[in-house]
Amino acid sequence: MSIGFWQILILSGGPIPLIVALVIFFKKRKREKMILKREIKKFLWVNFSLEGRIHREDYWYYGYGLYWITNTVILLIFFLIFFIVHKLFNFWFTPLFLFLFYLSYGMKFFANKIKRLHDNNKSGSFLLWTLIPILGQLFGLYIFITNWFMRGTTGSNDFGDDPVKKDITPVITIKDAGKTFGLLLIVSALIAGYVFFANLITGRI
Repeated sequence: MSIGFWQILILSGGPIPLIVALVIFFKKRKREKMILKREIKKFLWVNFSLEGRIHREDYWYYGYGLYWITNTVILLIFFLIFFIVHKLFNFWFTPLFLFLFYLSYGMKFFANKIKRLHDNNKSGSFLLWTLIPILGQLFGLYIFITNWFMRGTTGSNDFGDDPVKKDITPVITIKDAGKTFGLLLIVSALIAGYVFFANLITGRI
């Protein structure tokens, strides 16, 4: 099994992440001096830590545009390497890297959503409301609108200082990443259990 260029483009969200990242990049360049080390730290914290708050610009730039551009580039590089390995040894590593890709996306998904909820002074457990049948879609729509378009709490709230007024660049720790990974494992296990029992009840197993 192999993934083509167009499939990678679809997985990465198409041209929208590139447009978002470029617009905010030039805006940031005018406003501040961008240091590579600081940008990497911010990127890792935004996408792999559950702690703190992020404002809309960081959500768009680090959690959407830059994340998908980075992943697309990495995927293209690795698939080029694996294509060469396949030609030499007739072996594909595709399942392993698809697993790593979805693992990265799962951690980023929870980290982004929870920190944006924190910015609006809501606990990450608010995501549980989206699991309610039918009504959950309305909560999902609310979270989508809040994350993308609404400003967070003005000033400090229960989850930290206002990221708009105080641009924070925390350093992600192994413990932070471990918490995010643990949450992903728990959610994945619950989904797998639900699917298993649903198939068992319906006689598909």
